[in-house]
Amino acid sequence: MIQLTDLSQSDHTHFAKDLFESAFPDEERPPFGELKNRNKEKFHFMVATNETDDGDDPVGILTYWTFDEFVYIEHFAIAEDLRNQGLGKVVFLNFLSQQKEQIVLEVEKPHDEVSENRIEFYSSMGLISNPFDYLQPSYHGDQVTVPMIVMTKYEIDDEEFAEIRDILYREVYKCKPSRF
Repeated sequence: MIQLTDLSQSDHTHFAKDLFESAFPDEERPPFGELKNRNKEKFHFMVATNETDDGDDPVGILTYWTFDEFVYIEHFAIAEDLRNQGLGKVVFLNFLSQQKEQIVLEVEKPHDEVSENRIEFYSSMGLISNPFDYLQPSYHGDQVTVPMIVMTKYEIDDEEFAEIRDILYREVYKCKPSRF
C-alpha cells in the first residue's frame, strides 16, 4: 500500500534529497538545505513509500503548499528505476483524493518527449492546461525564468490565474508579482 509521510517523520531523508536533486534541474528547484526554512504551516515535503511486510520502501517525493485558495504541487517525482510501473499514478491519485480545493501545478512547456509525457500524465489525472503566459521565477535570486504551463484541477479565468500567479510569486518564489 502506498503511503505519504512527512519528510520530518520519515527515515528516508537521503532518498528524498537524492531524488529531489536528480529529478529536477537546478533552475527548477531551491537548494535542498533551504527547504527547512520554509513556512511549516504551508509547505509540506512528503515521501511516498510502498508499505510491505518487510517495511516501507521509498518510491517518490511530493512537495506542496496549502493556501486558502488552492493547493500548489511544487515538485513530484518517482524514483527513476520505478517509473513506468503505475506508481506515479497511484501516488498522485492518492494525494488528489485527499484534496477538495483547487489543485495547481507548473509543468515545462512541451519541448521534448519527456515534457510531452509529463503533460499527458497530468491531463490523464484530470488536470487542465491553462492558456495563460507564465514564467517560473528563479529560485536563486537571478533573473533566469522558465516558461511554464499552469495546470489546474478546475478551469480558471484571467482573474483567478492572476491571483494564483501573485500568491506563488510572493509566497513560493519570494518575488514581487510585478517583476515579471
